[in-house]
Amino acid sequence: MDITVLIIIAVYFSLHLIFYYGLMRSEGIQQNSSDRLPFISVIVAARNEESNIGFCINSLKNIVYPKEKYEVILVNDKSTDSTKKVMLQSTKYHNEFHILDTFDAPESKLTGKVKALSYGISKSKGEFIMMTDADCIVNKNWLTESAKYYNSNTGLLCGFTMIDYSQGLFSKLQSLDWIYLQSLASASSGINAELSCIGNNLSVSADAYNSVGGYDGLKFSVTEDLALLRKIKSEKRFKVLYPINPSCLVQTLPCADLKELYRQKKRWFRGGTDINSLGYLLGFFLYASNIILLFGLLFLSPLTYLLCIALKMISELLIMIPVYRKFNYNNLILFFPLFQVYFAIYGLLLPFTFLFGYKIIWKDRKH
Repeated sequence: MDITVLIIIAVYFSLHLIFYYGLMRSEGIQQNSSDRLPFISVIVAARNEESNIGFCINSLKNIVYPKEKYEVILVNDKSTDSTKKVMLQSTKYHNEFHILDTFDAPESKLTGKVKALSYGISKSKGEFIMMTDADCIVNKNWLTESAKYYNSNTGLLCGFTMIDYSQGLFSKLQSLDWIYLQSLASASSGINAELSCIGNNLSVSADAYNSVGGYDGLKFSVTEDLALLRKIKSEKRFKVLYPINPSCLVQTLPCADLKELYRQKKRWFRGGTDINSLGYLLGFFLYASNIILLFGLLFLSPLTYLLCIALKMISELLIMIPVYRKFNYNNLILFFPLFQVYFAIYGLLLPFTFLFGYKIIWKDRKH
């Protein structure tokens, strides 16, 4: 048994060496030297975000980019609170902002957030389309730095998102989780085998978006961002980039409680089932390594168990530390041992959530 388990951990470690190579490639992506500033459209879809949308708008007001070179389209997605009112009040005297309402959107097969995004994009005029969420705060150089990665071959640009980890232990564990998952995503992009992206920091060229028929041309998915990535990737006409750039960073809020976390993880897991072979390979060995972490002492010698756990932790730190340092996280790594337990428990339980039904609930909508 010890030999079998050591082989599993050795493969897991080897996979992370490959991902480390991919991460270094993503970190080394060169920006364009051209001074050309393209016109950019920013799309923000918001549903019942009255307590957050104002902060998002304020960060967008502070963007360092010529006002005549960008627009911000805020789409009120049938909110039942004061979201639209806050939009109107916060953008008064700012002509770069435009407010839409999905009540006015034409009929289509699309529903929910993806309908709001599609409607906003249909009214945009940007050469590039950048998307974030209503509970996010963008870096003031978000547009300037992101635009430098685009050329005629760039179709999709994925960015990192930092969770506000100042709100206690639960937020810190979620933040470490996001560092690891996004590091994997960036690393996979570096080896041309994209695993995922995150929709609150995502941009797409208008050419690439239109070439796949936009969101209307996609099969329904509870993770519309990942569906768009896969479709553009399948066309083999455009590159997908996932650089590690602090100036492109977006900050968001953690899940407030376990219920919200459960719904988020279930949605991500469901959207990620149509993953590539590398993703399934990693998923198998990740699941096995989490079993070893939680239950290994029941069937392994203490020495073998400690060796396995050490290799597992080194594997994950190998791709987390470069991102951790690049974005200047403060003392968060001290919680890494506790994160291991948190990550293993939810990772083992996640597949069983579908025993309670396949419905996904997000923003008070069932999918």
